[in-house]
Amino acid sequence: MGAAAYAGIPLTARGYATSVRFLTYYKSDIVSDNYWKEIAKTDDTLVLYMSSETLDKVVEKLTFHNIHEDKLLAVIEQATTPMQNVYITNLYDYTKSLKDKSFISPSLVIIGKVVNLHKQFAWLENCNTNQYYFKPMSTTLFELNHPEN
Repeated sequence: MGAAAYAGIPLTARGYATSVRFLTYYKSDIVSDNYWKEIAKTDDTLVLYMSSETLDKVVEKLTFHNIHEDKLLAVIEQATTPMQNVYITNLYDYTKSLKDKSFISPSLVIIGKVVNLHKQFAWLENCNTNQYYFKPMSTTLFELNHPEN
C-alpha cells in the first residue's frame, strides 16, 4: 500500500473502486481461466505483487476477457525509493507502450479505474533513471560467495 501512496494512486475512491484485491502472478499456472474472467469484469482495484516479469501475460489474459477500457494499468518501478518511476497505460495500448519492458524491483502493478487519479494525487515526480537504488541480489550473492573478486 505504501507504493500506491507514493505513486499518488488511492486503492479505493468514491466512484472508482470500493474494494481492492491483492494478487500475485509469478508463473502462468497459478490462476484459472475462470478467475481471469472474474477479475477482468470486477470493479475492484487489482494490485499485483511479483508480477512485473509476467506482466505481458497478465495484460493478455485481461484483454482477452474484455476488461473495460476505462481501467488503466500502472507499474510503480523501484517503489518508495528516490529512483521511483510510474508508468501508466491503457491495457489495450500496452503492447505499444510497455510490452517487453523490464522493470527494476521493487515494482508493483496496479490495475483499475483508480489509476486515473495518479495525475491528480501524484506528489513525487518520476526519477527517469535506470539506475538501481538497491543492488540486485544476484550481484550481492555473488560478492558474498566470491569475496576475492
